[in-house]
Amino acid sequence: MLNGIARRIGTALAGLVLLVGAGAPAMAQDASRLDEMVARGKLIVGVSSESPPFGFVDENGQLAGFDVDIAKLIARVTFGSEDAVEFVRQSAAQRWPNAQNGTIDFGAQTTSIYADRALQVGFTRSYIDGGIVMIVRGDSPYQTLEDLNTSDVTLANLTTPTQEERAKRLFPEAQRTTFDGIAAQFNAVKLGRAQAAQLDAPVAAWYVKQNPDMRVIEGTLTGVINPGLFMKPGDFKLWQYLDTVVGEMTGGYLFNDYSAIYEKWFGTKPRNAKWYLNAQN
Repeated sequence: MLNGIARRIGTALAGLVLLVGAGAPAMAQDASRLDEMVARGKLIVGVSSESPPFGFVDENGQLAGFDVDIAKLIARVTFGSEDAVEFVRQSAAQRWPNAQNGTIDFGAQTTSIYADRALQVGFTRSYIDGGIVMIVRGDSPYQTLEDLNTSDVTLANLTTPTQEERAKRLFPEAQRTTFDGIAAQFNAVKLGRAQAAQLDAPVAAWYVKQNPDMRVIEGTLTGVINPGLFMKPGDFKLWQYLDTVVGEMTGGYLFNDYSAIYEKWFGTKPRNAKWYLNAQN
């Protein structure tokens, strides 16, 4: 009897080994977008062209901005040249489809990490701190965030569910209008088509610096927000590579390069992700 049981167990184990062995080659054949990138010899990166200082078209008609320079840095450390990158200009609404269908390798588009978004795309760790504020005209009568919760106010939102939900929750009495790009949001307020717009704090600071007739209302609509690079979900090899590079930019051997880019666009030095190094500086 024991011999019979042993034979049955042995047969079952042998079948399991064959099953695992049959599955192993299939798993090994799963290609990563990283392999495609390396074979191609360049990155294909989705960016905004309407979100200064992260991504915009400069006076020479060229793409410029913090995210553009971050993508060039990744190209340089990957391929040895910052020119080894092709940019795809995309709106906020195009981000997820372009990542999911392979139009881009990844996106660098000041995109905040939220749980519902992580159901659609994969995110690296954060590469810059953010937070949402409200921008208004300098001559606006509105002094506090609470002042904006009135039917006389029209809020300029991006075409994203996050901004729409936040506006409905925090300013239920206000009217709302939506735009595809941050530049359009800002211009709506500047030209009087809307009274306030939700902007990421670094973006708002840059706009106010360029436009003294605009100001930021004191206070934030959120806590710290973490923008990350995003890509098609499920590609662990690509995610691991990009997350490693981001980690080195914000707290490793690439920090000096990252710091130069940060200071170029925001006028201040970033904090090293290794907090004890900040205390020494």
